[in-house]
Amino acid sequence: MNSLADRPLRLASAFPTSQERIIRFTVDMPESLHQQLSEAATWLKRKNAVVVRMALEQALKDLDDEAVVG
Repeated sequence: MNSLADRPLRLASAFPTSQERIIRFTVDMPESLHQQLSEAATWLKRKNAVVVRMALEQALKDLDDEAVVG
């Protein structure tokens, strides 16, 4: 089970439970992308970190869906 297609994907919620440990990491991004992130967060009334987790969760789901179909 070395590739993404070979292993089941378990998605964490963008809103982690209080029991799950949070891991912090830094992402370098263009200022324009950061601006889009901030605008989306404001529109959704969420913090930037929550919007990033939501986007990552969706991107990983999409990758998993493509692996199953492709």
